[in-house]
Amino acid sequence: MNNLKLEITSKAYHDIELISDYIAKDNKNAAIKFVKLFNKTFNTLCSHPNLGKSREDFTYLDVKFYILQKNYLIIYRIIDNKILRILRVLTTYQDVCSAL
Repeated sequence: MNNLKLEITSKAYHDIELISDYIAKDNKNAAIKFVKLFNKTFNTLCSHPNLGKSREDFTYLDVKFYILQKNYLIIYRIIDNKILRILRVLTTYQDVCSAL
């Protein structure tokens, strides 16, 4: 599969903003590094979209889940084998089912 075009929903942008704001309270540089890590991971997923796993125990929706550093969950959908749409970026402490 070729590199997919990346789309990030407004909810996912908001999720990343909340996470980075929380981290920045203690360490602004760590927050910046984390945002860069999210972007790098998104690009990796565009190149390798099947790294994520489907989770029918969470949702019936056609989405994939990718865990980043044990505490963050990237939820995305592949559209027509052309677009990788990031739907949400959550912490593993959040209620994933209700966030979808």
